[in-house]
Amino acid sequence: MNNKTAQYPFKFFVKLSLPELTGIYALNLAELLKGIKISDDAILYYHTHHFLLQFHSTAPAAPNDFAYWITSILGENFLGEEIAGIDLFSFNSMEKFKLKLIAIIENFISKNKKTRQVEMSSRFNFMKSITYIMDTKKYAYSLEDFINILQNMSVYSLYYHFFESSFRLKERKNDFSMWIDSEFKLTKLASDINNLDLYTHTMNELKVVIINLVKQYL
Repeated sequence: MNNKTAQYPFKFFVKLSLPELTGIYALNLAELLKGIKISDDAILYYHTHHFLLQFHSTAPAAPNDFAYWITSILGENFLGEEIAGIDLFSFNSMEKFKLKLIAIIENFISKNKKTRQVEMSSRFNFMKSITYIMDTKKYAYSLEDFINILQNMSVYSLYYHFFESSFRLKERKNDFSMWIDSEFKLTKLASDINNLDLYTHTMNELKVVIINLVKQYL
């Protein structure tokens, strides 16, 4: 049983995002590629992350807007599947993900000169995220505190600490694992949480899995 009190408490934050139209849109694959090339992090962030929160109770068929539009609207299933297969969290910056995305689409276009053009009603609208980080004022000083707070936290807090962290920290780590390892020296628990497959769990399922892992150390 772990009754240790942390020297530094875990502070729970929540990230909220508001979508905003950019005025950039695409009617075909070439225009989508052009839009991606001029997209900044805020645009790429929106189109790769909002699915995780939108489908927090069920797993989406495509993990990002690019894959969804290419597959469902353009009907380019092979390309859509390849883009859906990109592990977003293996990149520590949106720029590196962007370069990978561009390379895949450019390679496809070089081999497939004719691709579908859609009507305006089916266009891809480039959006961007306006984000706000808020302190929930909920602080955990022990593993028991951590569980009690986490189970009542929204998926927006889980998202910030577990998904957003890999880009903020510039490496594939999450805030939960770093705190547990640093304050309680529970390296295995920290590793088990850090190695959870982000694509086989919904947000709600992921919260339950993390809580159950930590409970083993109470």
